[in-house]
Amino acid sequence: MNILMIYPKPDKFKKPRFGFSYEMLIISTVLSKYHNVSIKDFSCEHFDMHNFMGYVSGEHFDLALVECDSYALKRSQNVLHAAEIIDVLNKYIPTIAYGNYCYIMKRNFGNARHTIVDNVINNIIDCINQYEEHNIVPHVKEYDEIPFIDRDMLLKISYYRKNKRNTLLQTAKGCENTCIFCQRKGWQSCYVTHSDDYVLNEIKDIKSKGYQNVWITDENFTFNLIRAKRLLKKILQSGLHDDLRFFISSWVNIDEEFLDLAKQCNIKIISFGIESGNKEILRFYRKNINIDEVPSIIRYANSLGIFTVGNFIIGAPMESESTITETFDLIKECEFDQINIKNLDYMIGSTLYEALDDKLKTDDHVFACLENGLNVFPLDEIKRIKDTFQSEYYNLHRSVIEKKIHLYGTPF
Repeated sequence: MNILMIYPKPDKFKKPRFGFSYEMLIISTVLSKYHNVSIKDFSCEHFDMHNFMGYVSGEHFDLALVECDSYALKRSQNVLHAAEIIDVLNKYIPTIAYGNYCYIMKRNFGNARHTIVDNVINNIIDCINQYEEHNIVPHVKEYDEIPFIDRDMLLKISYYRKNKRNTLLQTAKGCENTCIFCQRKGWQSCYVTHSDDYVLNEIKDIKSKGYQNVWITDENFTFNLIRAKRLLKKILQSGLHDDLRFFISSWVNIDEEFLDLAKQCNIKIISFGIESGNKEILRFYRKNINIDEVPSIIRYANSLGIFTVGNFIIGAPMESESTITETFDLIKECEFDQINIKNLDYMIGSTLYEALDDKLKTDDHVFACLENGLNVFPLDEIKRIKDTFQSEYYNLHRSVIEKKIHLYGTPF
């Protein structure tokens, strides 16, 4: 069959960075062994309905799969455009809706012929197999049975051709942390890892194709610190770090040994999820970190030339000017190279959202603010506080960044 994979444009503008939907490419790679698969990614391609419909009819597609994404940190929700595309496509070919939004909502999406409501690739395979009697796609039985994603499938898209030096790598998926603000539990409740050999062989494949910057998409690469260290040691022993740069997300429950290995492995950026400088708020978030150890870990990473990103949230129910100051003081003490400060968002799929009063559940997400009765700060005031601090912080920190780039070069 001729199968069309579609990633709709985000509901709100968001820079595509180097990221693509890893799930879309996994599914495309699996299906491409048995069917003709084409990809349209409107997070980075211009969408014109007339041209799109001409393309669909001209290529004589048999099926379309439309990804309905949610508020993942590296991407964005795209359900408005997904619904629009599905309404049009359904007049011509069967459509299958899948993606994080569908897995969270557990109900049919719009007018899609089929909706996949569980994050299980075999459910998608079963749905596809309904339309083909002879060319049956077999089930994927183990996580390591998933083939390496076929990155060449993206190169027909101009954005990915221009960013040929950059790619993504997934060594594990899921997270067993208990953070109540995270909606990932809504689509991936279990934590699974690829074997060391699988990861090493995929890095070899990435390297052979000329990629240089590898963004590891694991929610928390160091969740299993023993495994993370072991992988880095094997990467070093195999010489796979030569001519590659890695970028990871991590919590701060790491040590100097890991950071030394990270430096040797050419891990250039570590993005740390810290959330708050206040212990009471961290307990409320069920964020299991020792905040007292954070400054020394971040300063050590900085001393090695690793570029550090700090991710924070303000707006917890007990948030006050004093607790916000604690968070801002922690940021200044650590001297992060980049900071991301977000207003607390009660997102569907998260423990926080499920505990909301039903009268507030009129949308897929609810900002914590005075207007919603969730803290003492008006929404505009929260935005002003974080924007003012970030502007002042970067003005003060500019010379530190410039010195770091002079000593160690740009991170990518």
